[in-house]
Amino acid sequence: MKKLIIFAVLILLLILIGNPELFNKAEIKETYVLFTVDIEYDFPPVLNTEKGLDEGIPVLLSIFEEHSVKATFLVTGEVADNRPDVLKDIYQRGHEIGSHSYYHKSLKAQTNSDIKNEIILSTNAIEKTIGVRPVSFRAPGHSACNDLMTILQDEGYLVEASAEKINSYPYHPDVNDWISEGNMSILRVPVSHTPSYFYPPTTYDRSWIDCFNKAVSQQSDKDIKIVVIGLHPWELVEIEAPEQYQSYTRACGKYTIENLTSLLDYLDNQKVVYITLEELYHIMQE
Repeated sequence: MKKLIIFAVLILLLILIGNPELFNKAEIKETYVLFTVDIEYDFPPVLNTEKGLDEGIPVLLSIFEEHSVKATFLVTGEVADNRPDVLKDIYQRGHEIGSHSYYHKSLKAQTNSDIKNEIILSTNAIEKTIGVRPVSFRAPGHSACNDLMTILQDEGYLVEASAEKINSYPYHPDVNDWISEGNMSILRVPVSHTPSYFYPPTTYDRSWIDCFNKAVSQQSDKDIKIVVIGLHPWELVEIEAPEQYQSYTRACGKYTIENLTSLLDYLDNQKVVYITLEELYHIMQE
């Protein structure tokens, strides 16, 4: 009997050695974290100053570098044309540059031809500045629509990352209903929902670490967890806005910097991988 048991154990070991993937069945998949930064003039259309470009971006790049974060910066064509120094600095640090339209105007209120013109202008401005054509897009004010998906796909974009259908896993949209899953080639990557947008104004007085963990827990049925965090450079500086907008600007400056660094300190000890929107697209195709 003992010989039979030893023989059975030897056979099992041989099977495992010949099939090493069996050792990894219980292995926990990594969580992908995507920092997405919308680059525009300060708090549009209320201020339209450049404090975020001049002061916020250097702070953000320094924080990202300290924590080895690779991010996607989605920039308006207007900023690309007028502040090429900002784009070149970000791109040379290894981050992805995507498009945030040209003028940062709502796309839902525009005609198809106007939307296409905005995208072409922005695409050309970015390509002219860094020599690379962008493949990721976020609509200004998250004003995505069916026509936008078709135009982006026709223009060679791979990812659309507006917030509609928040708290949903990345998906390929339906050509006739962009908030439903379908078979378009473009990938929709909504901002994480925890339970409101993962943006500083709406996470005020709430722990960003708790928000992150909630976003992960809501994907308990997924092998790969994906958390998309949105920021603006002007949220890292102290800005003054009219009283009716202070519910947004109260989170700017020290509050956002402290919460961001606390979250990154926490993530330094977690099993996470920082990737760009373009990288996520290719991962999801595997």
